[in-house]
Parts: sequence; structure tokens; C-alpha cells
Amino acid sequence: MAGHSVDLPLKGLLSSDPFLLSEGGNVSRHQLLSAAYRFSETLPDAPVVLNLYARRDVFLMVMLAVAMRGGKTVLPPNVAANTLTELTAELEASQTQTVQRFSEQEGPESGPTPESFLSADKSNWVDEAVLQPIWDRVLNSDIWLYTSGSTGQPKRVVKTWRQMALLAQQAIARFELNQPGYVVATVPSQHMFGLETTIFWPLFSKQSIWVGRPIFAEDIRAVLAAQAGPVLLASTPLHLKKLMPFDVDWPQLPLRVLSATAPLEQALAQQVSDTLHARVFEVFGSTETASIASRETLAGDAWTLYDDNFLLCEESLSVCEVNIAPLAESHPLHDQFELIPGQPNRFRLLGRRSDVVKVAGKRSSLAYLNQKLQAIDGVSDGLFWQAPNGERLQAFVVSDLNAHDIKQALAQDMDAVFLPRPIHFVEQIPRNELGKIQFQQLSELAKQNTMQKGTQSPNVRA
Repeated sequence: MAGHSVDLPLKGLLSSDPFLLSEGGNVSRHQLLSAAYRFSETLPDAPVVLNLYARRDVFLMVMLAVAMRGGKTVLPPNVAANTLTELTAELEASQTQTVQRFSEQEGPESGPTPESFLSADKSNWVDEAVLQPIWDRVLNSDIWLYTSGSTGQPKRVVKTWRQMALLAQQAIARFELNQPGYVVATVPSQHMFGLETTIFWPLFSKQSIWVGRPIFAEDIRAVLAAQAGPVLLASTPLHLKKLMPFDVDWPQLPLRVLSATAPLEQALAQQVSDTLHARVFEVFGSTETASIASRETLAGDAWTLYDDNFLLCEESLSVCEVNIAPLAESHPLHDQFELIPGQPNRFRLLGRRSDVVKVAGKRSSLAYLNQKLQAIDGVSDGLFWQAPNGERLQAFVVSDLNAHDIKQALAQDMDAVFLPRPIHFVEQIPRNELGKIQFQQLSELAKQNTMQKGTQSPNVRA
């Protein structure tokens, strides 16, 4: 494949050191590959599998097994019942193979469950001579991901195992993951950020991964405290913000927090750093590109591209694409950039091109407005929204504050033309597992609010 100068030998994955960690026991890379091989023998050729497993050990084992059979792993944009039904129907209409759905609730129609293969004793392990002939098949197998749908319909993105592994090498180098350490994550593995941090980075480095997905502060504390070395905690700004109010005795250990999916406010980054005794980093990227750059949030607002990547921009900087070195490919980006003079690998983000809103002849950024709204003390969550062809901005807010107090707080940071009219109070903002807004659900909520204008319900106060 053009541009791939990094070898991805199988031999490095035959370690017997603990890799997948859980309260019930640990699994090595060699044990994982053996389990995947044994499970793959129960699958048809070229299977199409919707992988919904939450546990990362079974998720990865099933992914490997599907790849060993030359199949496709499909990762949905979200786990809503309607989404899964529609996606399954779409796949069945376009694929020659029967689509299988594997999760904690759904498995093979007959035979042992995928989980059972991970607990097989060492006599069932397979050696390199068995795995080597199918290794290229694994690396050339497809993974189908979907964009979040936060700006419209989710879009399919196809990556091969080889591409994901090569992309991982850049992040492994940036974050020095070839030293022993541990990855803990609050994000699911089915989206690009989670797929990178919980699957491909650990698998192709020296990191071990906690197989669970701790959500609550005390659960995260317990998992962190159980690790015997440096930890990388992958999370999102929304989740980190929700952790901060809890009075938890966070352990003192070499901890790096890695955030993605939305900009991390400096004030929140400082709070996270002080509370968790951690250095705080962010990665920038997309489902199409995977992560391509990083920054240490409290060290400044500039981003540094991964080694050998570079930006290609029009003179106005309004349109840029990134050249991703390991893939020898360029991908268009949807953001506006400020390049740092004399430092071609560094830039500042100015927001998405689609993020600019115009009200009464004045312009602002939705990202900026949302940051100011979400920073108000007493606002748990919130966002600005402009209906198609709408003249004014509206806001959806999760808060016990009243509309007057929220507008008064916003007025300290923005022109009056951007103050939301109306403010809709809701029990929760429609987001996916990574905290990204679900555009279609938001549009439906706005229509519902318009129909209920002047009324009050348990779920919506306009």
C-alpha cells in the first residue's frame, strides 16, 4: 500500500503479558489472537458483523475473528433501536452475506458464545505458524464506521485494519505509548476516538487496556487506583465536566487525561488537572481522518500535527486538507485554521466553516456561543440552534435557572442580537455516546417545541 513504511508484524502481538484487564482476570495478546482464531472457525466466509459489544475484550476478539475470515466489522453511529434496525436493513439489502449482530444480548444462533473463547486454557492457544498465513487477510479487512450525524445524516467511512494500525503508529509515537502503561476510557469503542484509544493504540503498543467502561466518578477512581503504572484516561469534555462536582479521593498516580470530540475549555482543563492530579491533552481529528494532531491544553491553544503530516490550504485558509503521511492520502477538513508563522506543523483552530451564524448582519461562531452558555454556573448542558432559514437564535438548556438569569449571564459575553429567543428548557440534550449532538433529534425537538409554544410539559419548558 502506498505510503506505508511501518511494518506491522504479527510476531509483536504474540506476547503473553497481560493486555486486556478486568476484575475477573487478564488476557494476553497471544490469548486474544488464539481466542479470535478459534471463534473465527465458527463464522462463515466474509461475514458482515454489527459489533455492539460494550466489553472491549469481547469487542476486539470478535473484530479480529471477523477480520480473520475476511469479513466486515460494522460500527453504528449510535445504539438507538431505530438506528440499529435501519442500519441492519440497509446492510441486508446491500450485502450478499447475512448480517449478524453481536452484543451482550445477541450472539450466534447456536454454539458457544464469543465470550467463552476468551476463557479457553492455554492448550487451545494457536501459534504463529497458524496465524501468519491469515495475517494479511486481517490487515486488509474493512471496518465500517459512521460519522456522528451531528451536522446531518451519518456518513459511512471505511478503513482497513492496516490503515487503522498505521494511523495508530503516529499517536503511539506522540504519546510515547511504547512504554508500559494502562488505558482507561469512558468512551465506547464503536466511534473513531474510542476505536483508536481503546483498540488500535493499545493493541499495537505496550499499553494494557481496562476492558470495562467506567462512567461514574467512584467507578473511575477505583479503576485508576487499581492500575500499577502510568494511565491514559480517554474521555470527553462533557463527561469530564460532569465528574468535577463529585467529592472523590482521586488517586495520586502518573495520569494523563486525553479529551476529544469537542473543544476543552481552559477553565475546565485546569479544574480537571487540579482535581485528578493529571496532565491534560486533546486530540484533533475526525471519523474520516482519525486523530491527526494534539495539544497539551494548559500549555497554549496551538495544535501540533502528528509527525510528517502537513496541511495544504488555499491562500485564504478557508479551505484546507491534511496530508496523512502513513497513508499517503489527503483528506479535506471542515474547519478554518490559523497557521503559525515559521512552524508549518502547528496551527490554531478558528472553528468549523459551517459553524458561523449571521444575525442582524453580525457574525459569530456557534462553538463560541455554546462555550459561553455551557460555562454558566448552574447550566448542566446547553446549545444554541438556528432553524433553517431562521432569523434568530434559539437555545436548548438543561438547568434550574430561569431564562432571564441565563440571558443576563450571556449578555456579559456577547452582542444582544445573539441572545437566544426563546430558551427551551429540556431534561436532556439529544447526544450520542460521545456527547455529540444528534441533528435529526434536535430538529424534531425544535418542531415539537414550536407546536407546543405557550404550553408547558414535564419534558419541555419553552
